[in-house]
Amino acid sequence: MLIRAFVTSTLSSEIQVVACNRSPEKLAQLQTRYPHLQVCATAEETVSASDVVFLCVKPGDAPDVINRVLPYLRDDHTFISINSAILLEEMEAILPCRVHKVIPSITQVALAGVSLVMHGSRTTHRERHDLESLLGAISKPTVVEEADLRVCSDLSSCGPAFLATLLQEFAMAAVRQGGIPRDLADTLVKDMTSGLGKLLTEEGFEFGDVIRRVAVPGGITAEGIKVLQPSMSGIFDQLLVTTRSKAHSHGKKVAEAAVKVEISEFED
Repeated sequence: MLIRAFVTSTLSSEIQVVACNRSPEKLAQLQTRYPHLQVCATAEETVSASDVVFLCVKPGDAPDVINRVLPYLRDDHTFISINSAILLEEMEAILPCRVHKVIPSITQVALAGVSLVMHGSRTTHRERHDLESLLGAISKPTVVEEADLRVCSDLSSCGPAFLATLLQEFAMAAVRQGGIPRDLADTLVKDMTSGLGKLLTEEGFEFGDVIRRVAVPGGITAEGIKVLQPSMSGIFDQLLVTTRSKAHSHGKKVAEAAVKVEISEFED
């Protein structure tokens, strides 16, 4: 996702993207799709060939990868984890370079949407500006507090899947109840969503403005909203509680993995 965004962004002629993947097949596919992409066989080689490093692995794999690339990190590296489970202070305690966290979104494939940004304590104002400028080519970088990361990433990163689930069901209901073709229902919902997004982001509309303008009292839309409100009451609260619980579980696994790595190194 990030590779596609960077190689198709306005920065494509100014930066060299270097990548590795534990699956050689996936790496070959990436290079076929993006011929200018530089590929490396290992994470260690990738770090050595880069100035800005993105760590894009599952939470449980992160401690091992960090320990493997640690000898190859320079003081002038910029190290970025896209993993919400690893704390900035934990990385700064281990790594010699400046550290950041960035939570991207699938919307970056369209060079749109928000990337959440958290800066480490060792970064200067200029270094923070440089990273945000880099991310600005593929997204709207938004600085948040690390303590707020979980709920913010539910909105910006998980949110596209949550809303796509609702929109898909909306389209399918039109097929079931109205008998229209699935492709027509999907197209209408997609184009409606695109237009709504422009109203909210380009025309200055707030959510309430859209509701008031469309749901005329006593009208058809207003009656439809009456159906939605009881069903939606508390549903997103429940969703956020569930994701927070899952994130806590991931955090425990990362801590356990880190302990295992430290113990094995001691034994060696």
